[in-house]
Amino acid sequence: MDSYEDRVVLLRSDSERFAQYVSALPDEAWGRQSACDRWQVADVVAHLVGVAEFYAGTVTRGIQGDTSAPEGRAPAGSASAASSAEGIALGALANRERLGAELLATFRAKDGHLNDVLAGVQPQDRDKPCYHPGGFVPAGNFVDMRFKELALHEWDIRSALEPEAGLSPASLPSMMHLISNSLASGSLPWAFWPGPDLPASARFRFDVTGPVQLKADVAVEGDKVRLEGSGEAPADVSFRCDTETFVLLMYGRLAPASAIKKGRLEAEGGSELTEQFSQWFKGI
Repeated sequence: MDSYEDRVVLLRSDSERFAQYVSALPDEAWGRQSACDRWQVADVVAHLVGVAEFYAGTVTRGIQGDTSAPEGRAPAGSASAASSAEGIALGALANRERLGAELLATFRAKDGHLNDVLAGVQPQDRDKPCYHPGGFVPAGNFVDMRFKELALHEWDIRSALEPEAGLSPASLPSMMHLISNSLASGSLPWAFWPGPDLPASARFRFDVTGPVQLKADVAVEGDKVRLEGSGEAPADVSFRCDTETFVLLMYGRLAPASAIKKGRLEAEGGSELTEQFSQWFKGI
């Protein structure tokens, strides 16, 4: 895996590439529906502005020892993607309306500032906890969280305009690093939306073939989920796919049935559980 410093450099480069891409979009594209149900392309960019502001502020405060919730934010650990989705959706719409013609310039400014903040996080500060509504996050993790936000939301824009669009190849190692950190902590809370209680736990085994490889189990039990190393426990469903497909599945951009139909995913095991997978992993 690339070092922290390398990932910061890659993030800065991908941020600039994304800014150039949206800068070149024709005016009518900004009003087009994105892959996010409630957001036009402009709303997606407005969301990325808000995330940049939040990440820069929480990392700056966290390395100074301040982990309190900002005004108007839920206490750390009290929120999830499911409980936050409505507020995040409305926040992006409000941001877009507030910024108007200054949206792109504001994105460049806020994104550049965040990249500067992340580049300035020193080795001794990277394990310091920072506020996040999903729970305290080490300062060093925010580079991967931003890479994930940028890559997924670029895909949300591109896939609506270019049907064969894929994720930025440069983002895949960083996003897999983020998921591997979840493997170490035993949970994937922010990507997970609780669904109906199951009569028994369901175990999905993933064999991710590359370019970034991973063998892991996603274990769902009622309203809880764990990401574990593949062990001796039998799997209910076994999936085999490449890295991009895995990331799109985990963040709700691709349903297993669609991935199987497109030849991107091989599945063995319970077809009903395979169909249910997307009810738990929806992303924002």
